[in-house]
Amino acid sequence: MVLLEQLEELVEKAPELPLTGRVLIDADQLLDLIDQIRTSVPEEVRRAEAVSVEKDRVIAEGQQKAERIVAQAEEYAAKLIRESEIHRQAEQEARRIVEEASQRAKEITRGADEYADQVLRNLQEALEKTLSVVTKGREQLNKNASV
Repeated sequence: MVLLEQLEELVEKAPELPLTGRVLIDADQLLDLIDQIRTSVPEEVRRAEAVSVEKDRVIAEGQQKAERIVAQAEEYAAKLIRESEIHRQAEQEARRIVEEASQRAKEITRGADEYADQVLRNLQEALEKTLSVVTKGREQLNKNASV
């Protein structure tokens, strides 16, 4: 701050050129003050510049990380949607298979019932024929016994 005040004082005390609003400054004094100002720039200003650069780097890194997280989230959401669709299709296929198996079981049961009915019908007819033969044989025996 002191050096800037000295610079300001150098300008204020410099002789003024009439009607121009300009002043004559000793170039050696001016350059000397500028060198002193340059060398006396506080370390905090340099650190502030370094912090600013680091801040920019951290922000850029944070943005990249955020973009990666968003991309991962979008990928995960897409995966969940695909898995959900696969799950829905699997459930639909399972229902179709169960329905098909149920229909097939009904057909097999109906076929088994028809087969059993046919076997019993054939047995009934055979038994009726056998009973008819037995009845005729007894009638024949009874006729022969009455003669």
